Amino acid sequence: MSDHQKWTHVTRRGFFKTTAVAGVAAALPVSILAGEKIISIGGIKPTPAGKKRNLLFVSDAPERYEELLGAVRSISEYEINLSQMKADFKNSGEILKTIKEKDADICLFTLPGVGMSSRNIAEQIGYMDIPVVILAGTPELIMWETDLAASFRIKGINTLVANSDDHAVELIKILSAPRPLEGKKALVFGKPFGSTSVPSPNLNEEYVFSQTGVRVTHRSIDDLKTLIKGVDEKAARKEMERWKSGAKKIIDVSDEMLLHSSRITVLLKSLIEKEGLSAVSVDCLNFSFGADATIPLPCLAFTSLRDEGMTAECEADICMMLTSMLLQEIAKRPSFQSNVSAVDIKNSSTMLRHCVAPTKIFGVNAPQQPYNLRDYHGLGKGGTCEIDYPVGLDVTIGGFSKDLKNFVIWPGRIMETVD
Repeated sequence: MSDHQKWTHVTRRGFFKTTAVAGVAAALPVSILAGEKIISIGGIKPTPAGKKRNLLFVSDAPERYEELLGAVRSISEYEINLSQMKADFKNSGEILKTIKEKDADICLFTLPGVGMSSRNIAEQIGYMDIPVVILAGTPELIMWETDLAASFRIKGINTLVANSDDHAVELIKILSAPRPLEGKKALVFGKPFGSTSVPSPNLNEEYVFSQTGVRVTHRSIDDLKTLIKGVDEKAARKEMERWKSGAKKIIDVSDEMLLHSSRITVLLKSLIEKEGLSAVSVDCLNFSFGADATIPLPCLAFTSLRDEGMTAECEADICMMLTSMLLQEIAKRPSFQSNVSAVDIKNSSTMLRHCVAPTKIFGVNAPQQPYNLRDYHGLGKGGTCEIDYPVGLDVTIGGFSKDLKNFVIWPGRIMETVD
């Protein structure tokens, strides 16, 4: 290994630590670096339904870009309604006014020659609630465009830099596409972004929507207690019998506990259907290890929901919930939420642990993997599944950074292990 390779080497432990904890500050708005708890930006304009997109081209000399504009008009995947603005970048405040007048969904910029401050342009324009593409005029001077892009990004504006006409067209196509999670809804029982085990004080509902397109709402644990009391007992018992009939073994978990767990399954499924939800989560550590046994543990409910193609996350973990939503949307398979409990660098292996594994790991229409029903941590409060996954199975591991600005993804393979 060369000296340069040694210098750039990152250990697996450092990689996990950085992506899980420390990768927040560099990309956050200045207000966060100053110590504010909540990410505060303007609203983001939702991606329009259908194929129509309004694009505003902003340039000091739009007539010089007919070839580029012709390529934009020829985009076949979307119906691009193209407007042009001849901008005086010494008075950039007019640009935001035109964006609003044209109801633009995307803005494409070309900049004048050097001699003006890109930071001043960004300050004059202010906040834009739509994505921006900046086309670099001269590759040797691309720092002019990248500096403006950085100034926009500090404000929370989704900004990309294109190095050619073709590149600009490709970026416009990407930005025209609906985000994978656009318009989906998630319900979390617990304090807003205040999970007992995984709090997210830097997030709020508007910021989550701006980054992902997901609308997250919260309800209290007390609301959950009240709703459980109204669950149909017959439906809960039927769910319990379904779990029992499919199990290889039932280990240290009583019918009473399984029935209690099945009540929350029935409740959450009814809420998903009634409210059009794509994901649910419960701050389960708020009550699972305490003396209060009023609320059944949601482990079996979450396994059942994941098997049916829904996202169901433990501990009101917002970043994990959004991660699972994205992975399930792309792969059409359930995800397994897990904690990194051990890393073996020498053998390039990682031990991932958690309860609530899905049984239908190959998709909704696949058969269940064999499972045992067990008592959750020996607490006598509910059941959970114990599943052996196939050794050698290729898997995809991923996760959002804590500010939701980045998504890390890498491949893996299930190895044989000893419990």
